[in-house]
Amino acid sequence: MSGTGGRWEKAAEAYATGEHKAGRELDLVVEYAAPTGKERVLDIGTGAGHTALALAPRVSDVVLTDPVEAMLATARRLFQSAGLWNAQFVRAGAEQLPFPKASFDIVTTRLAAHHFDDVARAMREVARVLKPGGMFIFVDTTAPEDSESAAYQNEVELLRDPTHRRIYTERAWAAFIEQAGFRVEKTEVVRKAHDFEPWLERGGEDAATQERVHARFLDAPASAIRDLEIVVADGRVTSFTDRKLVLAARR
Repeated sequence: MSGTGGRWEKAAEAYATGEHKAGRELDLVVEYAAPTGKERVLDIGTGAGHTALALAPRVSDVVLTDPVEAMLATARRLFQSAGLWNAQFVRAGAEQLPFPKASFDIVTTRLAAHHFDDVARAMREVARVLKPGGMFIFVDTTAPEDSESAAYQNEVELLRDPTHRRIYTERAWAAFIEQAGFRVEKTEVVRKAHDFEPWLERGGEDAATQERVHARFLDAPASAIRDLEIVVADGRVTSFTDRKLVLAARR
């Protein structure tokens, strides 16, 4: 993942306090992981650390990785505030994890894979560091099956956040995971409504870029207005709704 300078330092606090800290998809991560209290967990692309934080009280220990030091610093503060000390924080990209094979019982990644430079390689790394029989919980935004709508969604996501790589369809995400040697056991797609202005600001770009994103939303094709449920009031975009895939797969 590139573009990891000051823009991520600005964004880190927004990720800590914004919509990433809760949601149906986060509840499902805990439900699908079904920890017994003894597991070692790895959370890849942890951001502000909310996924690891949800699991930490229920497992033996958690390791949080992110390529951005500012995100790890925010995650450390989150754990300190919660009084949880069973965590390690490791700067690393998803494509090259600094852990031996079969190191973890559970691996999670939530709302990070659309930033990965090489999704297939990252999924192979997950398979490498997960113990045989271990559980992988994957969460990310899905692209619509409609190609025009999908291209538009990726266009505005990239304009809003230059570290964005690509959002894939539900079937394509699952294919990456299966090709890495996993057996998909459970999936659910969760609709997630976004208030437009906070979503725009979390991208970390300047006001002029944010206004270009807004203008592009006002000019969205009909397929995207339908698939992303774009809501406009008094000439301003107020919200849109995307879909998050929550997938549990066995090593």
